[in-house]
Amino acid sequence: MAPNEQLQAAHQNRIGGQYDEALVLYRQLIGSDSEDAEAWWGLGLSLMNTGEFDEGIEALERATSLAPQCAKYLLDLGKMQTMLGMFDEAKPVFEQVVAMAPGSKEADDAANQLRYY
Repeated sequence: MAPNEQLQAAHQNRIGGQYDEALVLYRQLIGSDSEDAEAWWGLGLSLMNTGEFDEGIEALERATSLAPQCAKYLLDLGKMQTMLGMFDEAKPVFEQVVAMAPGSKEADDAANQLRYY
């Protein structure tokens, strides 16, 4: 399976709630390309959904370090940090999303999150 097809299969598994299958695919992708930000993002979301919170946050942080201008990855990192009570870490992430992508869906969502601070 080509990497792009494997990534799409991993996403479909994640979206369908088949997290174990998604985790296998994301980890294979990262094993062959450790710089694949989208695979790190998907891995992070899948880990969060399986209760592996520390590893999930680490994977999301890796995704955002590889693609620092991706508002979607940053927004999801902030949301997961908020879910875990990491408010001091989440607030600047949401502020960054608002500043970097004004008028976008992600910025609107981040601004809504900031209303709780």
